[in-house]
Amino acid sequence: MASPQQPFGTVVSDIGVNLRKYPSTDSAVSGTLAHGAQIGLRSKVNAQVIDGNSIWYLLRDKPLWVAARHVANTGQVPLSKDVEPAG
Repeated sequence: MASPQQPFGTVVSDIGVNLRKYPSTDSAVSGTLAHGAQIGLRSKVNAQVIDGNSIWYLLRDKPLWVAARHVANTGQVPLSKDVEPAG
């Protein structure tokens, strides 16, 4: 399987990772990704700290967030000040 266009992330957590509507574990789970899954990343924000990492990534194709603690990124992910995706 070909890698997505950069920037993208690869799930490194052995048990996978939850996708959330907002960058916080207080936000409801809106889906999951398995270990090794590759996803396009639109932007990142500083939000809730997970195991010492405050970065959360916004997916490129869905308005959902994933904690960077569980994702290895490839390419430059732009920093955003906004939690709400544009458009």
